[in-house]
Amino acid sequence: MIRRMAVLVFAVLLADTATAATAQDHRCLTGGRNDSLHLLWRWLDDGSADVQYAGQRGRLPVQRVSQETTVLDEDRPSQFDSVWEERIEGRRNGRYPLTTQGARVYGFSYERVRDGRRTEFNEDVEAWQEDGCQWPGVEPLTVASSLLD
Repeated sequence: MIRRMAVLVFAVLLADTATAATAQDHRCLTGGRNDSLHLLWRWLDDGSADVQYAGQRGRLPVQRVSQETTVLDEDRPSQFDSVWEERIEGRRNGRYPLTTQGARVYGFSYERVRDGRRTEFNEDVEAWQEDGCQWPGVEPLTVASSLLD
């Protein structure tokens, strides 16, 4: 009986890790008043994304709700304008409009639903590390999944 229970628990844990989304790519962004806000944005292999703010525990899951593709020049990567929605306990909390072209982020902001307040962010290539983001004087954010996710 104990052996069957152990096998069942192991199978459930294995299935859970098999379905957990992993990060495909990430970007480091800085914004807000006096560039005092820092965040790590991860695109996940299941088509979703998440965001983690420096100084905050855990990540906020976001889902893409729209995307437009624009060909600016045949010899250049297409531009993607997308909107990602953050929901907390089922209610829409905020939106992240995002503009990318190739590997670069050219537009990124957070719009709070409650009052429409908008915070602009810029890609921070100096903070980018292979395993996450590192800003001077700020605890690093890592791409790796954790038990807090």
